Amino acid sequence: MIHPLRGLRQLVPDVTLLRSSAVVLAGDSLARLLGFLFAVAAARLLTPAGYGHIAYALALAAIVSVLTVNAPFGLSRFLARHQENERTLAIYSTNWLVVIALMLAASLILLIPVALVAGLDGTMLIALVANLLGTAVLQTYRESQKALGRFWATSAFWALANLLEVLAILLAAALGWRSPALFLTIYGVSSIGALAIMQPLAPSALRFVRALVNRRQVMTIARFTAPLIVQGVLYNIWSGADLILVQHFRHVMVGNYAAAKTLVLVLIVPSMAISTALAPRMARLSEHQVRSYLVYVVGLTGAATLPLAVAMAVLGTPLITLIFGSRYALAAAIIPILILGQVLYGLYLVLAGSWAWGLGRPLIDPVATAAAMAATVGLGLLLVPWAGLEGAALAYTAGAAAQFTVIAGFTGWAIFAGAKPRLGPARDVVFDAERLAQA
Repeated sequence: MIHPLRGLRQLVPDVTLLRSSAVVLAGDSLARLLGFLFAVAAARLLTPAGYGHIAYALALAAIVSVLTVNAPFGLSRFLARHQENERTLAIYSTNWLVVIALMLAASLILLIPVALVAGLDGTMLIALVANLLGTAVLQTYRESQKALGRFWATSAFWALANLLEVLAILLAAALGWRSPALFLTIYGVSSIGALAIMQPLAPSALRFVRALVNRRQVMTIARFTAPLIVQGVLYNIWSGADLILVQHFRHVMVGNYAAAKTLVLVLIVPSMAISTALAPRMARLSEHQVRSYLVYVVGLTGAATLPLAVAMAVLGTPLITLIFGSRYALAAAIIPILILGQVLYGLYLVLAGSWAWGLGRPLIDPVATAAAMAATVGLGLLLVPWAGLEGAALAYTAGAAAQFTVIAGFTGWAIFAGAKPRLGPARDVVFDAERLAQA
């Protein structure tokens, strides 16, 4: 008689990945649900124009905060590989925190001219500063917990931050304080409040030791993160260009477009969960294991995403009116187009996570995202003035298709066509830290 668990292991190649992904999926789904409730509450408490102002400011903030968002990426990979060496961990932690601090300072400097050009007032500038700080805290804490395999903590932190922001804007509204700038400030500082609660419960793996700050190590980490930062710049332009173009050419519709994009974000929750759990495991694979593992994770992503996409395509139109209200009815027409874009982006996420964070080869990520940005910006400039919301949705989806095509083509060439790329760890960072650890 075959034991049930043994049969499950034969059916599912990596039960641990499936279990970790399930933990992240459950936690991140809760976090995204609470983030979604924040968006719905803000949309209902404000006018469509006011909600559109928040979405527009967030699109600009995403571009400015790209240094801060992407600087921690990759940290979990190196911490996960050296859990047994306390000194090496301290070296990575210390110098990576220096890099993150430098990126945050650069982002704050960049923020002022961007806000002036975008026509944002002083209160919105303060709100964007709060979002920069909150983003740095959120990404750094989650990345450090991922290295320890504490996927519950990465999700709990995010969910807690989103819960705090929902409760805060409801309280503010009850007191009669309703403004896009206030809600956006609350959105940013919620991560700092969550850190104060979570740090005693699940301490970060990061340590800062002043004596271990090393200029060469800082530069080495900066070189490793540079492709991720470039990719982040390209990604944020791609993901926000459609909304920015709607604001420019059809500004009265920007709130409706933001509502539609908020609704379809649920489709990438399974992909993000799998990608989050995937990176530390990919870092430990040998070359001959990579091919079958990529097939497995892509299949798992499709199985988790496609049924949800079909359900949303059927129910998305009435859901917009039910959730956001009749003032956002225009958003219903573009839901099917955006669904296709999100499905393609979800498949892209797991492949990009495998190459960039798991296998230490991040260069393909910015190349693919550059294709997405070019497609969306180019088509958006042509379609949005002519076709409005439908044109923006088509431009976004065309960008997602271009991005997926590039990385799928690279994966096919590298893995299935017999090419021999270097799949091992990025040795430049490892060698420097190990040499310092032995000093």
